[in-house]
Amino acid sequence: MQDRTDTDVDDQPPRSPADALAIIEREQARQIPPYWIFYLIWGAAWAVIGLAWFANGTGAVTAATAGVLTGLAIAGGSIASGLVGARMGRGVTGPSQLHGALYGWVWPVAMIGVVALTVGLGRLGAPVGFAMPALFVFVTGGLFAVGAAVWRNIPDYALGLGLLVLGAALPFVPAPWHALTLAVVGGGALVATGLWTRARAVR
Repeated sequence: MQDRTDTDVDDQPPRSPADALAIIEREQARQIPPYWIFYLIWGAAWAVIGLAWFANGTGAVTAATAGVLTGLAIAGGSIASGLVGARMGRGVTGPSQLHGALYGWVWPVAMIGVVALTVGLGRLGAPVGFAMPALFVFVTGGLFAVGAAVWRNIPDYALGLGLLVLGAALPFVPAPWHALTLAVVGGGALVATGLWTRARAVR
């Protein structure tokens, strides 16, 4: 007796409306790249950056140490985002394959751009300690809002708008508490949203 292949099983019509709905939901899930991974990556990076500069503000570490930790967080987040973006095409078909890859690569470009911009502002005499956290949050909020608009994800769109508001408010938070706000509120929101989005995807 010849065994039935997976293709034979998949080609058979659904046995019930519930089976048909499950197939539709599974195919829809395959079309959405796992962009929640970027939330975890950059949420962790923000936590490292914010805590490093908060520690510097309290005198626990030097500015050089905080700068090195910031560089490592940015480099690690950029490499991880690039790798995830490059692998997003696997298991994803259609336009979402390109969207996922492009969305993945824009993250490291944007984060490195923020660092370059704040360094340039520092050379002009701007307070880099206030500019960098605000720019990180503001740029990331824009990325989230745009990505959520593309994939029609209302909760993530709301998160992006919230981060834009937080980024605009951070310069008004006194030092070193603005750095702690970046780590706890900004980084925590990203990690929590990433875990929540992942939980929704696997249900």
